[in-house]
Amino acid sequence: MHRSMSLWLLLMVMTVASPAFSAQVSGLYGAEVPAEGQEAGQRNRAIVEAFRQVLVKVTGSREIIRQPQLAAEIRNAPRYVRQYRYRMATMKVSPAEPQTEPEAGETAPAPSLPVLPKQVRMLRVMFDEKAVNRMLRERGVAVWGSRRPATLVWLATERNGRRSLVMPDSDEQLYATLLDAMDTRGVPILFPLMDLEDQASLRVSDLWGGFSDTLLRASARYGPDAVMTARLVEFGPELWRAGWTLLLDKKEFLWDSEGESLAMTVEAGIHAGMDLLASHYAPSAAESSSDAIYLRVAGVDDLYSFARLQRQLSGQDIVEQLSLVFVEPEAVTYALHIRGGQRALEQGIALSRMLVPDRPEEISDQTLPTPPSEVMADSGETLLRYRLQP
Repeated sequence: MHRSMSLWLLLMVMTVASPAFSAQVSGLYGAEVPAEGQEAGQRNRAIVEAFRQVLVKVTGSREIIRQPQLAAEIRNAPRYVRQYRYRMATMKVSPAEPQTEPEAGETAPAPSLPVLPKQVRMLRVMFDEKAVNRMLRERGVAVWGSRRPATLVWLATERNGRRSLVMPDSDEQLYATLLDAMDTRGVPILFPLMDLEDQASLRVSDLWGGFSDTLLRASARYGPDAVMTARLVEFGPELWRAGWTLLLDKKEFLWDSEGESLAMTVEAGIHAGMDLLASHYAPSAAESSSDAIYLRVAGVDDLYSFARLQRQLSGQDIVEQLSLVFVEPEAVTYALHIRGGQRALEQGIALSRMLVPDRPEEISDQTLPTPPSEVMADSGETLLRYRLQP
């Protein structure tokens, strides 16, 4: 959490300055945690905590660390370590609250003494990706690939009856909370620029009223895979409540959160939203299907488009085997073995934004030659039809 917010916000603004078509997430197999010291026992306790964080990231589930079949492996986390290093970090200290003027007859309170920054030893741990994935799959746990949905987050607050959209640089602690959630869950978060275009296309009343069509139009410039909003209301000095909305695949999901501070309320709500994203996109089973899934892609009419498609499919983490089985003048058909089955493949294709489903009216016996018998051995095999985007 303790990082230069100005740099982070600059990076995020640069990220959303052009449309984001999902994101290839790095660092899923690493985590940084506080360490009491450098003795073996202290280091191993920190490694176990880092391993818990990594398991949450690579599976998408916060419940994974409570699964009985993983208890022994979590205790033995040091065996999966590839490398580690220490560093000293400075804890960020909130400034003292401003003092109010005393009323007549009252004694002015003594000014608060400044709190000195605290140095904390941090341990950065990188785990062996192949070993971790193998362990999870042997225990029937699905691994979420590195391509994750990019989620645009709009925030609005209500203080003393006044509502306003949250600007990117208005609350460093709030945005630090969001960025920490992005780090710990491995799900990329985008922030709106809140420039003149955003302010003209979305008003706080639109967000508060839950006008999804307006929200989606205002979000289109960022090209997100999902849009998340929060309406944060201050009910007292130590009570915030929020109503959240997730717009995903033409569906709307609602939930609430609350906390003693704005940051705590946002933290609880954003993690609940990421649970929803993971349940939608992360594969639900690690077992591989013995049956091939056949994928026909139209619009492949030259070597360049074929190479683009080949790179996209072979780069999918869920693809165990990819075979080209049939070539037409402007289409190709692949046989794929997928971890997580057909749903995992369809989700991965949706995130890539490279392929779109072929409309039924565009497919006919004249435009779709019958593949050889070895391609479709029987009517029970799955054939998915897509078209390559230009």
